Amino acid sequence: MGLELRVPEPDDFVAFMEPVWRAFGEPAPSAEEIDDERLLWEPERSLGAVDGSEWVGATGAFTFELTLPGATTAPAAGVTMVGVAQTHRRRGVLTALMAAQLDDVAERRDPFAILTASESSIYGRFGYGPATFSTELELRTDRSRFRDPLEGRGRLRVVRLAEAGDAMAAAYERCRRQRAGAVDRRKEYWQRVQRDRPSSRDGASALFVVTHTDDDGEPDGYATYRIKQRWPSGLPDHTAVVTDLYGVDPDIEAILWRFLCDIDLVATVRARTRPEDDPLRWRLAEPRQLRTKDLSDWLWVRVLDVPAALTARRYATEDSLVLTVEDRFRPASGGRFRLETGGDGADCEPTTAGADLILGAEELGAMVLGGVAPSLLARAGRIDEPTPGALARADSVFLCEPRPFCGTMF
Repeated sequence: MGLELRVPEPDDFVAFMEPVWRAFGEPAPSAEEIDDERLLWEPERSLGAVDGSEWVGATGAFTFELTLPGATTAPAAGVTMVGVAQTHRRRGVLTALMAAQLDDVAERRDPFAILTASESSIYGRFGYGPATFSTELELRTDRSRFRDPLEGRGRLRVVRLAEAGDAMAAAYERCRRQRAGAVDRRKEYWQRVQRDRPSSRDGASALFVVTHTDDDGEPDGYATYRIKQRWPSGLPDHTAVVTDLYGVDPDIEAILWRFLCDIDLVATVRARTRPEDDPLRWRLAEPRQLRTKDLSDWLWVRVLDVPAALTARRYATEDSLVLTVEDRFRPASGGRFRLETGGDGADCEPTTAGADLILGAEELGAMVLGGVAPSLLARAGRIDEPTPGALARADSVFLCEPRPFCGTMF
């Protein structure tokens, strides 16, 4: 097998994407689906495997800004469009693509690579660790009464999707800077949302948008949702399926939740992608009525430049920890580093001092956004603690509130 790794030209798009579409069960995407994928594509950040004249493997990346603990940000490569032809599986194609892609990300000086994984068994061996998790929540509207009444602020409006792009983008931009794990959404993302293809509706309605503006008229929250109708015996039993819900503070999000639970004819509100620590449960008069229907890993993180990644974020406590990072897939990204944290930031440099903790690249990726405790990974046998007490200190240093969350699929 004489494979060649090649950056595709713009005219190669359909041939380049064929192994990806087929891997995800789509042998012949429609012209609309092809156009939607092309809208976001960054060909210069893509890499394919070619066997003769046939594209048999692919991977790409989006240029993202990733929010870190402490409301700082850093560049991140959003790995996407990954697939290998069924005829070329188990031949090292994916490994070659992952290695070459990580080299490219490092050359671009992005300290992070991130992805949302189709399977949780694939990316750990390449140094990615699950750093954020997402829940699906469901609530019957007749049991959704809040424990305490909400204070009215600002204004809610139901807006036509075609007219809502600027308001959604402005509100999201304010919100995504407040929680680690969020990524920016460029204009092409919102264009794709506004296309609202019938193939993405799963039997529900076209997309509804409700926006919230503050007392100065500035967008500070929004929700998008679909109505899935059901009329058993002629009685309304609709479900509002929430696809996005963001507010600049918890009270704005509570106002949006209240709106959704009060929609006429709707018996159930189902939110598919919510953070683990959504405070809605604690607002309800009957908290048990909020059902967690699913919990899954979401954003996987891979650190390529340990000093740059660890100095970019902020920390809860002041401390000094020496970390030995054993990077099996990309040894050049590993080493031993001293992390000094303080109120004004952090410093991280290579060192020869004795290690306080020994961990792999996958474990560092899982804990770097502050949502996974080092001590939890240690209890699973995945971090060693040569210095007694270092795990408890690392928990205090790394963990953050609120927990990291990414609501963007890519």
